[in-house]
Amino acid sequence: MEGVLLAVGTGALAGASAFVALSGDVAVRSPGLLTRAAVRRGTTALRRIGQTRLVGWVLSTGPGGRLAAEVASAPVPTVLGLGPSESAAAVSCGVLLASLASGVLLGSPLAGLVSAAALVALVVARDASARQRLRREVLGEMPGVYRALSMAMASGQTLAQAVEYVGSHERGPAASVFARMSLRLRCGVGTEEAVRLLADELDVPGAELLAAALVISHRTGSPLRDLLLRSARLAERQGEFERLLTVKTAQVRLSVRIVCLLPVVMVGVLTLVSPDFQKGLLTPSGVGCVAGALLLDGVALLLIRKIMRGVM
Repeated sequence: MEGVLLAVGTGALAGASAFVALSGDVAVRSPGLLTRAAVRRGTTALRRIGQTRLVGWVLSTGPGGRLAAEVASAPVPTVLGLGPSESAAAVSCGVLLASLASGVLLGSPLAGLVSAAALVALVVARDASARQRLRREVLGEMPGVYRALSMAMASGQTLAQAVEYVGSHERGPAASVFARMSLRLRCGVGTEEAVRLLADELDVPGAELLAAALVISHRTGSPLRDLLLRSARLAERQGEFERLLTVKTAQVRLSVRIVCLLPVVMVGVLTLVSPDFQKGLLTPSGVGCVAGALLLDGVALLLIRKIMRGVM
């Protein structure tokens, strides 16, 4: 291990010395120019990597595309003019370098693979948690949205005016969706198309009912006040039931997560810290045992999901 670290350190020092030597007086007299040149070359490299198929595949996945968009909206990438493709390239390079560093430091290629898998799983879990939190926020806002729509349309406003009212007076993710629908209507998008996009973006129970009610109201001119008020009450009751179900099943869901994740975590930790386990894992019998265990764990997870879907 000491020999590996010494070799890596020597190589890094040699590369830095060569870079300084090639830079000449620029590195000594003008660090700012050197920094700007390094940033320019880095952004150019990210733009080239962003055009590869690997980055395109990362962007095509849901978690990868959302993470790239989130990174691209940060202050530093915005100032540098980096879009989602360049941000996805930076994230991919970061995962690759972290896995390579883990493999070098721990002296095993399996450690690098486990580190890369752990980082990817962390990104997926973070995305799933964010989407679940966003869904809960939208569900909590829907009763107020129904009531605001009912009040606006009962007062004689058109569908476009009612949607604009909801988007400007409500707060939260649901109000942002209605604000985007109002902008689409102003830009000339058809009413039914705008309503369809609204239902797709809300992605909550009852979104199709709301879309159908808005289309009927637009075609017939009826405010549908009673329907929207009843929908508000049903949305409130649904939120109460979901909170109660979450409380009642918290211990069971935690147990399921621990039981399902424990074998995977144990295999990953042993692969990182135990050289003997790494040697055994490289044998055909070791690969077969681990693959069988993961297969059984996946089957158990599918069965549990099916049972919970039947209950809920």
